[in-house]
Amino acid sequence: MIAHTFRGPHSLYRRYQAQLESTTTAVGFALLVTLALKSMGVYPENWVVVIGVAVGVLGVRWPLLAYSAAAAALCYPLYTINLYLAVLFIAGAALGHRIMAHYLGATALVLATPLLAEYHLHWLAPILGGLWWGGLAGAWIGALAAIWSKLLAGMAGMDPDWLVLAGHTPTVEAIAGRFQGANSLDTLLLLVEPFAVTSNVILYNLLQVVGWTVAGSFVGTLAARKWVKYRAPWSIMVVTAGGGLILLLTHIGLPYWLSDAVSPAVVAAADPVAPLFSLMVVIVVGSIVYSLRESLDLPVAPPRNLRRTPRRGLGMFSRSPKPAGQSTVASQVDGLRQPVPVPHQSELPEWEPPQNDSGLIMLEID
Repeated sequence: MIAHTFRGPHSLYRRYQAQLESTTTAVGFALLVTLALKSMGVYPENWVVVIGVAVGVLGVRWPLLAYSAAAAALCYPLYTINLYLAVLFIAGAALGHRIMAHYLGATALVLATPLLAEYHLHWLAPILGGLWWGGLAGAWIGALAAIWSKLLAGMAGMDPDWLVLAGHTPTVEAIAGRFQGANSLDTLLLLVEPFAVTSNVILYNLLQVVGWTVAGSFVGTLAARKWVKYRAPWSIMVVTAGGGLILLLTHIGLPYWLSDAVSPAVVAAADPVAPLFSLMVVIVVGSIVYSLRESLDLPVAPPRNLRRTPRRGLGMFSRSPKPAGQSTVASQVDGLRQPVPVPHQSELPEWEPPQNDSGLIMLEID
């Protein structure tokens, strides 16, 4: 009953799978670009809508053009804040344009991490990255998501510690206030300063990035194993819980070990329930996403039941009944077939060449 109910949507998805996935990715990326342009307040409202729609339409068929259009649209608002920020942004976008445009969904997930952090959903970035793109890509996605969020927070004058970033989002006004009128050297110093206060602060931020990298790689590597696929969804709940525990240890354990790198006010103001909420969200959302993807990748259910049903009499064309003791084809298919014993090699008779066969050619090898 369930297979027949979802057969139509499942068949439609399998037929247009590439188009649907590219459309979903393009819409998500265009939504992020629209929100970023709207928060900057440089373009008029109508222009923001037009740019967002154009990026979404291009992303369905030409991801590279959509990525280039988004980078060009974001360059001018950064130029109004600081020329050197715009130059650094264009340089970074140009260097990674091939990978970022090819993995447009992963790029959108990384860019959305600071927005997800406001609702304590930022742990989804490395976990979903590992589930969707595998262990190696999950490691890169986790590392880039952590670095991008910390960099954006540092630009806004916030502490780049995840204990502070969870529940907050950097604002454009704060970024503009810090970088307005800064020269090239001041711009670089403002970018590096939040991470290089002391050596312990550098180590603390580095280990947080490593924790995100390990979590994405752990989930992506185990999600590809056969025992996980055969025992889903319980197995994937264990895998996502393992990745969440790595992030929990990174965010909660590091402040106790590197206490000099964290101010007491930050530890006192940290919400103890927020990491547990993030852990539960990771387990639930990761399990649902993985199970849904595995279900959609299955073959389409047949349109009707393939079990053979006995035919009714067709009048003069009906077959005569089989004699007693003779099994029909249907009974042979439906019943259990008895195994046929295969004789061992020692039980077979030895082969001997015929003595009176003139066609036999005997070869003697010295």
